[in-house]
Amino acid sequence: MQQIYESNSNPMTLNITIICKGRKRFRIWAEDAGKKFSKYADRIIEVENSRTIYFSFPVSPKNLFLGCLNADNIKDDDFQFILQEAPLKKYDIYEDDNTKKFVQLAINFSQVMGFRPPAQQGTFYQTKDEQFRIKLLPQIINYNSGKLINTPARIGHNTGIIEISWEKFAKYTIPMRVCILLHEFSHKYKNPQIGLQISNEFGADINGLYIYLGNGFSKIDAICVFSKVFLRAQTEGNMQRIRKIQSYIQKFENQEYAKLVW
Repeated sequence: MQQIYESNSNPMTLNITIICKGRKRFRIWAEDAGKKFSKYADRIIEVENSRTIYFSFPVSPKNLFLGCLNADNIKDDDFQFILQEAPLKKYDIYEDDNTKKFVQLAINFSQVMGFRPPAQQGTFYQTKDEQFRIKLLPQIINYNSGKLINTPARIGHNTGIIEISWEKFAKYTIPMRVCILLHEFSHKYKNPQIGLQISNEFGADINGLYIYLGNGFSKIDAICVFSKVFLRAQTEGNMQRIRKIQSYIQKFENQEYAKLVW
């Protein structure tokens, strides 16, 4: 099943109901119609007779391509796929002007960065006043050793420039990209505001998630992208971080940090 949905770049929620016979696994995804590396959501779910899931779109393209198939049998067409648009959940979070400015840059970058690879020396995306800068690179390299660094992103503690690996980011959904960018932003621009070292990872996790979730982005993409990063280094510290991240998300959804205002 495939469908073009006229989202018109609006924020929204799509309630997606699948009806089938018995128990099946389905892959459901949404992307900018006709554009490479532009997924807004990508899930594999199990359905027994009927199930409804919810895709959150704080941002959307003009035309949203929606696909659904049996994950174990792509020739299966014995199911129904029903869409219903609903308002996006909104939270009452505090964002200063600099945060709002960076969020807009992060969203714009995340939506378009997959369309074409960067120049070998990197391609810059920045705010008009150049206060915030994102450097998209083919891969991230250690400047001293010249060796490849297995990370999707990093921020210069002095320059504030966020370096992004196109190789890693192209595989992420738009929400995953935004989540990582807000984490890096929080290292330099949020941690010091609450008395933490720039390098403090958990502080960057929580500060970034506050902005990310507060803008209506999906918790599932956040958990998925952090899990992807942590799986490369399954240290006890990283396992503690993922548990704290999951706990924070649960508390945020319980409105312990921000009220739901929709």
